Amino acid sequence: MEAHSTENSSNLPSLVTAVVCVAALYYGRDVLIPIALATLLTFLLAPVVSRLERYHLGKTAPALGVLFVAIVLLALLGWLVIGQGIHLATQLPSYSDTITQKIDSLRGAKSSKLGKAASSLHGLANQLSSALEPPVQNKASSQKSATPSNQQTAKPVPVEIVQQHNTLSLRTLRATLGPVLAPIAKIVIVFVVAAFMLLRRRDLRERLFTLGGLSRIHVTKQVFTETTNRVVRYLWMLSCVNISYGVLFGTGLYFLGLSNALLWGVLAGVLRFIPYIGSSVGAAMPILFSLAVFNGWEKPLIALGSFLILEVVTSYVVEPTLYASRTGISPLAILVAAIFWAALWGPIGLLLSTPLTVCIVAVGRYIPQLEFLSILLGDKGATATDVQLYLALTSRDIEEPDRVIDEYLAEKSIRDLYDGVFIPVLVLAERDQASESYAAQRKRQLFQRLKAIVEQLTICYPKVPAGREDSAALNPDEQILPYRHPSAPPVTVSCLPVRDQGDEIAALMLAHLLTQAGYEAHEIELAAAREMVDEIAEHNGHSGHIIICISALPPFAVSSIRRLYKRIQLRFPKCSVAIGLWAYSGHTDSMKVLLKLSDSDLLLTTVGEAALQIQQFIEPPVTKTTRHKARHH
Repeated sequence: MEAHSTENSSNLPSLVTAVVCVAALYYGRDVLIPIALATLLTFLLAPVVSRLERYHLGKTAPALGVLFVAIVLLALLGWLVIGQGIHLATQLPSYSDTITQKIDSLRGAKSSKLGKAASSLHGLANQLSSALEPPVQNKASSQKSATPSNQQTAKPVPVEIVQQHNTLSLRTLRATLGPVLAPIAKIVIVFVVAAFMLLRRRDLRERLFTLGGLSRIHVTKQVFTETTNRVVRYLWMLSCVNISYGVLFGTGLYFLGLSNALLWGVLAGVLRFIPYIGSSVGAAMPILFSLAVFNGWEKPLIALGSFLILEVVTSYVVEPTLYASRTGISPLAILVAAIFWAALWGPIGLLLSTPLTVCIVAVGRYIPQLEFLSILLGDKGATATDVQLYLALTSRDIEEPDRVIDEYLAEKSIRDLYDGVFIPVLVLAERDQASESYAAQRKRQLFQRLKAIVEQLTICYPKVPAGREDSAALNPDEQILPYRHPSAPPVTVSCLPVRDQGDEIAALMLAHLLTQAGYEAHEIELAAAREMVDEIAEHNGHSGHIIICISALPPFAVSSIRRLYKRIQLRFPKCSVAIGLWAYSGHTDSMKVLLKLSDSDLLLTTVGEAALQIQQFIEPPVTKTTRHKARHH
């Protein structure tokens, strides 16, 4: 109970910090948004400035020159868009007849039953509204008739003329110019901050390194370099894709005959910087406008089809090829980030969501306290294959373990599967910290399913003949099986567990790899130590060299291993013994002393390398000349 309360109290400061950070982002958005936009603009222009500085143009001229060109291009683009928008606004009234025809065609002809019903309802509504209104004409006539009789009693109403001062109050001035000057002021702030960042970008980088601490300057440099490279690469590729998208879309509308094609192309390209909804909004406006311009439905449908084809090709072919995998964040994280930043900063947050998330993920990869952000948002599989298999084996899904194993074997070997996945899974099962009854049931289920999988793999990956030429042509590091000389004496290997079914499964995997390597290997089922030793004697008899491998998983029962090892030594004094301490990462010499292991025996730590270590232990090394003779034997 005390441990649980301590854990909750330790998580409280992190939760408070997260809440404070989110609140600061929300309430400080008026200050943080211009800085974020300026940083984004700096990332985009910094490579061009750096390239110009190589031509010995100084530091000030390239930075200010590139920023000035960017401002001119944006101003020219804005002027063209505003001009096209004004021209569009003047043309809209002339399309009212076409819009009416389209609406009538959608509602149906007036002579149809639906049209007659709509007309009847419209007439009934007019009658009800007229009945509820007071009779204006009667009221006016009554007022006229009453006027002559009241003329004699009516008195003149005094009128006072108040002279108004021709001055504008501060409130009126603010209400008039505020909506215009506020965006202009923010734009000016963005460009001013971007200019200072471009001029002082090296100084800012050094300050960040110092802020991260001189003792961690290497980590800070890695974070800064990865973040910069990912954001710059993403922004440039995204800009190229969106510009090409806008050009193609606008060109298609121009040849279709739609007016203001430049406006629609620019809007489609610019709005596409906003993830998920930008492209749809940018295409909806010209498509709706085409309904008002063109008679009939053919050209609007062509415009819609062009947008769909262009969007599918861009989203599912171009973007995944160019930069989808280079941002370092998963598609789900992009969606969640878009919702989060849009809720905090509105449309600007939606625009900045992906670059900001890229920075957060890059920071999380190198700072342990923020590693959870990289796990939650990163594109790489946060869960290792052994953890995936462990969860699959303890679930009720029968096909999931096979899927995980098949995906792994598509890229790796059976030896890597045993060493890199199955052994860690067994270690996880041995170290399960769940309740005692639940852990025992889950461990039993995992052992049964994993043993069945290993037995199936022994059938799918049988013994490979030792005399194969392609096997002899490869070195031990390149092949799954170590090469054995054809004239080598037969070797029989008995693999037996120490404590539980996990050790038995590891012994089964070891026997499988040794069988593939050309040894007569078999696994001894878990039983009492005396029974297992008797079974070794029944299997081996007196044929050839005998090796006995003891299989043990952590946590290692050193006393049990030592007793079993001593029993085997007494029963088979002439046999070689190999003790396999799988996933052991300590000092082997100290463990040999602890186990009282003889110098003539072997200590193994990995199942994958066991066959090669046993070969080097009992057989002379194979030279290239020997291999050449073996191939022509």
